[in-house]
Amino acid sequence: MIAAIMCGGKASRMQAGTEKPLLRVGSVAMAERIFSALVGSNRFTRIVAGVSPNSPKTKEFLESKGIEVIGTPGEGYPQDLSRLLLKLKPETVMVVPADLPLLDAQGISDIVNAAKSRQEPAVSIVLEKRFVENIGVRPSVVIDRYCHSGITVFDTAAVAGETVQERFVVMNRKEIAVNVNTKEELELAEKLLVQRA
Repeated sequence: MIAAIMCGGKASRMQAGTEKPLLRVGSVAMAERIFSALVGSNRFTRIVAGVSPNSPKTKEFLESKGIEVIGTPGEGYPQDLSRLLLKLKPETVMVVPADLPLLDAQGISDIVNAAKSRQEPAVSIVLEKRFVENIGVRPSVVIDRYCHSGITVFDTAAVAGETVQERFVVMNRKEIAVNVNTKEELELAEKLLVQRA
């Protein structure tokens, strides 16, 4: 299985002056935190990062750490994701956004186990909207009473075209729920990281 960290967004909501994957939580860049958690899970034969023209400093940073990068067009998340999966075909690929700084190796391992038990072309991790809101996070992708974590395991050999039928697995866990899109969510991630230590 390959892990792919999505690092190509514009981060327009943050207004931080820094590319979002490089924002630091506990003095470590979010993209680096995700990479370390993926390595620590020991579940992947290869770990890559999808970067775009929107994230040149992230690309430079990841390459300086020896992390393999794959270029995407930067035309939007769905287009970047499709291009990345096409380049990684026919492997099974776990896609993780770079803005989940609390995700840890155990959580990743649990997600891989849940996806493997389903054996579907795409298994996505969702959380109950109420759970996410109670933590203090504003859900960005809402599906009925659930919100998408941004984490999906794709069987790229079975995926055809840009649309694929997802199967959902509900995992109400803080380390999956804290998706950093605003300064308030960045502060919340810092606070929860301190509490976890």
